[in-house]
Amino acid sequence: MTKIIFLITLLLVFSAASLKAQTINPPNDLEARSEDTSYIEVNWDDNSSNEEGFFIERGERNDSIEWEIIDVVPQNVDDYYDYWVTRGIKYYYRTFAYSGALRSEYSNIDSAVLEGNPGILPAPPSNLIIQDITSTSITINWQDNSSNEFGFIIARKSQSDLFFQYIDTVGMDILTYQEVGLTPDNTYLYKVCAFNNSGISDYSNTVSGRTDLLTNINISSQVPKKHYLYNNYPNPFNPTTNISFAITSSAYVKITIYNSIGKKVDLLLGKNMIPGTYSVTWNGQNYTSGIYFYELSVKGSSDNEQFTEIKKMLLIK
Repeated sequence: MTKIIFLITLLLVFSAASLKAQTINPPNDLEARSEDTSYIEVNWDDNSSNEEGFFIERGERNDSIEWEIIDVVPQNVDDYYDYWVTRGIKYYYRTFAYSGALRSEYSNIDSAVLEGNPGILPAPPSNLIIQDITSTSITINWQDNSSNEFGFIIARKSQSDLFFQYIDTVGMDILTYQEVGLTPDNTYLYKVCAFNNSGISDYSNTVSGRTDLLTNINISSQVPKKHYLYNNYPNPFNPTTNISFAITSSAYVKITIYNSIGKKVDLLLGKNMIPGTYSVTWNGQNYTSGIYFYELSVKGSSDNEQFTEIKKMLLIK
């Protein structure tokens, strides 16, 4: 009997130790302050030794604080600089540690106001809309309500993202933006703010759009003997050209378009496909004349089913 009690006690000790090892201590003593005219600094005490990083949440108060994840920092980092704030607005901050699917409790909450005269900031844009959608691009348009902006910042997140990211800027009086290289049949959210040398405006409304399914794929039922990327036809072309390829087994297939300096400008295809010979059409109507490269990437279930090839094409208008 004594031996059984000893074994039970030992099991409880190990179970308690295991549960303790699976917890993460929350950060504390979080402090937000504006000691510079261009950002709010957030600091906290890191009380854990097993975290992968920290999520930073920011909120504004109406009747209650509405929280939004704004960024993630890696382990052992205990400060954050928030540059995307508007003068004169009180922001609230909190953070928590995480490791895999585990997360700690929240830290305390602190707030700060970016000092300065909000009257010299540009007025926020409004009436943001989705103007056009294709399988790999979304075009947005907004209304300019200021006369002193230097330009606009475009923020976007996809359906799998936890927070918005700042993807690009455009100059003053430019009221439209097209993002290319998107994944077909995927949802994206956008918002826009204006900026000048005094800071940024508040955000516009948020809009969302879902890219189209690809409909320009032709397939032959004949199973090829090897993966292959054909020369596009016609080449040179204006504005469309056909890109054909063959895959020998079921795989995830991407066709990516790059400009002459190697920058990705479009994701023409990105999906799981069955064996066969295919042809897709790329439309260069919205691109300038010049040399472009197209890359076929095939990722199957084994090393023998991995394949990448790049070819060159010429757009002449």
